[in-house]
Amino acid sequence: MGGQGIVFAATVLGETLYRLGYYVAQLQNYGASVRGGAVYGYVVFDEDEIVNPFIEELEVLVILHEQGRRRWENIVRKSRKIIYDKDLVKPVKNGIAMPIAEEADKHGVYRALNMVALGIASRILGVKGIDKVVDEVLRSRKNYELNINAYEIGLELAGRARI
Repeated sequence: MGGQGIVFAATVLGETLYRLGYYVAQLQNYGASVRGGAVYGYVVFDEDEIVNPFIEELEVLVILHEQGRRRWENIVRKSRKIIYDKDLVKPVKNGIAMPIAEEADKHGVYRALNMVALGIASRILGVKGIDKVVDEVLRSRKNYELNINAYEIGLELAGRARI
């Protein structure tokens, strides 16, 4: 929502998957973010070359704000595994409501809500070695401790939800 966080999370995921040997395309859309508009970032990855990185549905979708859900409703409807914040987003059909913002706030990492979301998405993706490489990527960025703590909260949250 009007920020760089979700784009940063997509960038970290994209770089991580690239380091793990996948072909990767990472894209983002800022909309009217300077005015508080919805922002999204997504990553397409595969063991084979990516011919077309543009998507109409997602394997894993994490929604952190109601405005984003409304803005990309068409993609939301077609996506396979949908996780959404139980307090910031209205219920999504076939989605899983999770206390993402609540947990981030409780653990003092609300500024890194995006990394909590990345932890959840990483657990769902189940890519071998992803956690170690996310740690390596985050070490090369600012706010390592905050980001890795938030990421681990997301992993734990996904584990508790058994997703």
